[in-house]
Order: sequence, then C-alpha cells, then structure tokens
Amino acid sequence: MAFSFRAYARFAAGAGAAVVLAAAATTSIRAEDQAPIKIGLMLPYKGVYALPAESIDRGFQLALEEFGNKSNGRPIEVIRADDELTPSVGVQKFNKLVQGDKVDIVAGIIGSNVGIAISELAEKNKVPLVFANAFADEITGKFCSPYIARTSFSANGFEYASGKYWASKGIKTAVTMGPDYTAGRAFIDGFKRGFEENGGKVVEQIWTPFQKTKDYSAALTQAANANAEIIYAFYAGAEAIQVVKQHADFGLRSKVPLIGDHWVYDEALWPALGDLVINARHVATHYPGVPTEVNRKFVKAYQDKFKMEPDVSAELGYDNGKAIMLTLEKLGGKIPEDRAKFISTMRGLTFDAPRGKIRFNAQNSAQLEKVYLVEIVKGADGKPQRKGLDEFPGAGDLPGCTKSF
Repeated sequence: MAFSFRAYARFAAGAGAAVVLAAAATTSIRAEDQAPIKIGLMLPYKGVYALPAESIDRGFQLALEEFGNKSNGRPIEVIRADDELTPSVGVQKFNKLVQGDKVDIVAGIIGSNVGIAISELAEKNKVPLVFANAFADEITGKFCSPYIARTSFSANGFEYASGKYWASKGIKTAVTMGPDYTAGRAFIDGFKRGFEENGGKVVEQIWTPFQKTKDYSAALTQAANANAEIIYAFYAGAEAIQVVKQHADFGLRSKVPLIGDHWVYDEALWPALGDLVINARHVATHYPGVPTEVNRKFVKAYQDKFKMEPDVSAELGYDNGKAIMLTLEKLGGKIPEDRAKFISTMRGLTFDAPRGKIRFNAQNSAQLEKVYLVEIVKGADGKPQRKGLDEFPGAGDLPGCTKSF
C-alpha cells in the first residue's frame, strides 16, 4: 500500500507527538519517583519532656542516615512540629503537616494524650501514623487502626513484666507514684497488674497532677507512711528530676527505695541529679551495654555524632526511624496508593534493634523481646554508667482492638 507525501507527513507528525507525550509521561513518572518522601516528626520540643524529645529526634536522625537519608534514590525530607504535649495543639499540628505540608507519613509522638487525640485523624486522612512512644494500651487497643503502628511497646508489655519480676524476687509490698494522665496511669496500672497477679500487693497508689506539680513533699510523705518495701514510680524529664531529688531530701533512700523504670533515672537527667543516681536500680528496655553487635554499632555511631552515650529515648527514636526506612525499602521507595498498605507492610517486619529483636503483633504494636534490670554505678573514670544485672521477657498487649486488618 502506497502513502502519499501528505499522509506520510500526517503519520510522522502523529508519531512524533506520541513520542513527545510518552517522553513527557516518563519524565512525569520519574519526577514523581524522585520527589522527596516527606515525614512529619511530631515531638514536644519544649517543656517537661523536652529532653526525651531531643533524644528521640537524634535517634531518628541516626536511623535515616544509615540509609543515606534516601529510599531507593528518593530523598527523605523531615518536617518537624512541636505538639507541646497538648492534645489540641497536636491536632492542629497534625492537620498542618498533612493538609499544608503534604507529608506522606507522621512519626514521633511522646504523649499518649496527644497520640489518642490524633489517632482518629490518621484514619480520617488515610495517612500512616507511626508512634515512637505513646505507650497507652488504648493506642493499639480501643483506638487501633489500619493506619496506625507503634514501634516502641505498650505500657502493659513493659510494666506488667516489671511488676511480675519484682514479685518473683520476693518484694511483697509496694506503693506506686505517677503523673495523673493517660500514660502515667497506663504504666502504673500495668505494674500493679503484674505485681499483684504474681503475689505482691500495691498498698497505695499516689497520683500527682501532670505538668503542674513542683513540690512532691505531700506525695512522698504519703508514700513513706504507707509502710511498703519499695516506691515504684513512673516519671520522666523535669518531673523525674524533682521526684528523685525530693525523695533524697526526705531521707528516704535507705528507708524505702525509689525503683521505677528507665525514665526516672534517664541518662539525660544525670547532670542534674549528680551522685543521686549512684546505686539506683531500675528496669529498662535498653542500655548502652546491651551485649550485641547491633547495639555496639548503634552506641558507637551515636557517640561519634553527638559526643555522648544514647539514652533509652534515643534508642526508641532510632527504632522509629529504622522501622519506617525498612518499610519504605520493602515498598521500593514508594508510598502505596492505599496507604494502609504501608502499615500492613511494617507489621510484617522482623529486625534486630539495639534493644533486641523487634516483631509486631496483629494490632500493629511492636513487642518487647527483653526487659533489663540495670544498676547505675561509678565507672573507672568516676562517672556514672549503667550495669546490666538481669533480663526477662516483656509481656503481651492488653486486648481491646475490635477491628480486623
């Protein structure tokens, strides 16, 4: 069949246009593939939890740097927001990150009060929300969602195991102290369940107004008069400093030891506490001396970058960033159109973290392989350091998630 010159010209022009359109489409696809993956990192950068927030941020940075701050060639852009540890502010900042900054993922979050407030927004906006802390059992219980995951652990997973451990070591009575807000009650109630279901008795529970209490003398007097063998406490940041100092001022160190978990004696607080940390014992999900190669590399990298040893919050920030990057790796550096797939992919992860092996349960909450008993001692250089004394398995999450995903 013969073509006229005019027909041939029309054919050539059409073919050329098709090539241009195809090239434009390819360019568009490549541009989209190379556009930054945006992660909104929400933390309370000021106030009572400013020190843990800084540590989480540093650990998060370290995890992303292991991947060259890229996923399959796509750069990672981190947009920070201060939630001020206040639910209403957290809602505002979440909406700005999602609707204004167009982030692909929201990470971080320390306060369970903030976490609960924004959980519904994650599902409403269909945006993956990956908690670095936010330990309240309800996060992956009552408020569970296909758009939510927690890379830390539940309050029950940590504190039930601690209560069970102390009961197994012959402690019969305890008085508990904690801040009166969602996470405080979740942690302390988890300890109480584990302690009492294994033979111990919590003789009194003392709650202090969160972010408002400066003078703990009334609470400590009440604790001293409870005639318990130990005070078991959950406090963090500036509140932990005040509790530990005032406990010593009241002469209670030799009468009723203040036990608690790693936040009470957080390494970030040591400069403020001085020798008050020496000989203190606490439970922890991580300490710099965990004897694994993964942890040794993490501690060295953190020391090289920040000129200090990582505290437990830094490790939790690292886990948060590492889980996100491993999920992106599995997804080929792409955010799936159905963003619930991001969370379901994360749920399938198993990886070695500085604290131990991390797996996720069916409710998208990471589980604790190990909990450590730690004592703070003076090192050869006269400075405090952590010494591992024992380890035991973490507990499971509480039931409460009624969704299937």
